[in-house]
Amino acid sequence: MRLTHRQHDGDKHADLSAALAPKQREVLAYLAVHKDGARRESLTATIWPDAPKDRPYNSFHATLSQLRRALRTATHGAHSDITIHSDGHYALDRNLITVDLWQLSDALRTSRHASDDEQRRAEVERVVDLYSGDFAADLSAEWLEGPRESLRRDVLDAVSGLVRILRGEPEQALALLERVRVLAPYNEAIYRDIARFQVHVGQQDDVARTFALLTTKLAEIDEQPSEETSALYDLLQRSRSADQGDKR
Repeated sequence: MRLTHRQHDGDKHADLSAALAPKQREVLAYLAVHKDGARRESLTATIWPDAPKDRPYNSFHATLSQLRRALRTATHGAHSDITIHSDGHYALDRNLITVDLWQLSDALRTSRHASDDEQRRAEVERVVDLYSGDFAADLSAEWLEGPRESLRRDVLDAVSGLVRILRGEPEQALALLERVRVLAPYNEAIYRDIARFQVHVGQQDDVARTFALLTTKLAEIDEQPSEETSALYDLLQRSRSADQGDKR
């Protein structure tokens, strides 16, 4: 979760994230997920599920007040609020703030309804540029797991669709997959596709390194490659050995 203040000259900007407490960032994350805003009741029930029933909104209003104070201090009085509210409905102020999550969602939607492969390719490349990793990875609230996983799945689905289009351009497909691998380092399907394209472009020697990298990454989360992945690796290795035998 980053909050960036762009200065009036357009070139300079300041990262305000460190000025915000975790709950303040969480409120902003919630409003980013809910582009059209949300009722105070829903927001509070999600972020403060154990709030006292006789004063359910105290923590929410206190957090908003602290957020405004932090913004006012961090921007030297230029801004004190980036939210709007009406009758208990809160949203981010679109006249003051842009959200890359919204831009990413628009690019995903456009890619799904693209009229031709060229437009789909441009939009998916934009998706990859905008997707810098798991949504709000610095926040550990349980409610974030749903939107985080949904976004990750939508991005990978979009990339998979483009990879199918790029089968006739294996170098381009391989370059795209390598970019996405950095963003989803534990996704086995990406490594399998990378290995297949490496064989396709004649980079058989890189296949073993790809599977070794996957094994190392999965070990970080106490996991091992699946049977499907191991079977593919064995198949590609046997094919490589057979090719070498034919050449001899």
